[in-house]
This record gives sequence, C-alpha cells and structure tokens, in this order.
Amino acid sequence: MKKRNLVLFGSAAMLSLVLAGSIGAVTAFADQTLSSGGTTEGTVQITYQQDNAWTVTIPDSMVIGTAAKVSASDVSIENSTTLKVTVSSDNYSGGWKLKSDNGSGDKTIDYTLKAASDESGLTSAPALEDNGTVLEVKAGTVTGEASIKGEVSGSPATGEDPYSDTLNFSVEVVDDAA
Repeated sequence: MKKRNLVLFGSAAMLSLVLAGSIGAVTAFADQTLSSGGTTEGTVQITYQQDNAWTVTIPDSMVIGTAAKVSASDVSIENSTTLKVTVSSDNYSGGWKLKSDNGSGDKTIDYTLKAASDESGLTSAPALEDNGTVLEVKAGTVTGEASIKGEVSGSPATGEDPYSDTLNFSVEVVDDAA
C-alpha cells in the first residue's frame, strides 16, 4: 500500500512540474520572447513566393500526316502569367523543310505545321511559323493539351530517300501584360 501512495504522489508531483513549466514565459518564435507585464505583443513578417513548376510532355517522334499530342500537367505558375510551349527548327527558312536523309541533304520537301487544342481543330488552324505557339496554359489552370500535325505542302521529290526535320520545343512562362 505504501508503494501505491508513493507512485500516486510521484505522478501528482510530475504533473505539477509540467503545469508549472507551462505557466512561465511563452516563446512565440525562436528569436522573440514575450513576457508578462506591460504590453505583450510581437511582430513577424509573413511571405509567400510562387515557384513556377510544371510537367510538359512532347512526342518522342512524329509522322507527317499523323497528329501528335503535346500536354502540360501539374502547372503551378504566378498569377497573370502563361505557360507557353513553342516549336522551331534549324531547317526553317521561310517555311518548314524536310531534308533528304541521303547524306547530302540536298533535296527538300516543304511542309506545314499546325497546332490546335484538339485534333478536330487542326483542319482550320493556321499554319505555324518558326517559334510558333503550340500550347498555352494560363495561371490557375493545372493542365493543358494540344494536337500538332505536319502535312506535306510542296511536291515530294521522287526517289526512295527518307526525309526528316528536327523540331525543337521550348517552354517558358511569360507575363500576360507583355
């Protein structure tokens, strides 16, 4: 029975110490201590910074005449800005050019490149120029998707040579006021 009383007494003493410790000075922040007596107030600056983040998916390859998808997901950008995906080519010279892969690259085929929010819109979409916009996602929108398609516009050269071009996609966040 004596042991039991000592344990209860020990628990009560421990509880008293915990409560006494919590009644003392209150630390609001690591570098500010507020104490009783007089005015007890403190200030702290609170900040927020939007870090631009996104995932843009571009096709691994494209075939002339077949639509491919470009998409953006997990878009988190500052207000009044737009995530912009553009396309360019080193072969662009007043128009898109497929070059022969015969080693000399001396033959070319003209083609057009179009982008639209969905595949059905490609028919009426205007042809893109070099550094043309494929996809735009405004701040506050988390995802976006576009279809892109190339179509031969010139007369194909005769022969068995394959023709190709390399498309370069760029992603940037632009200010809507610009």
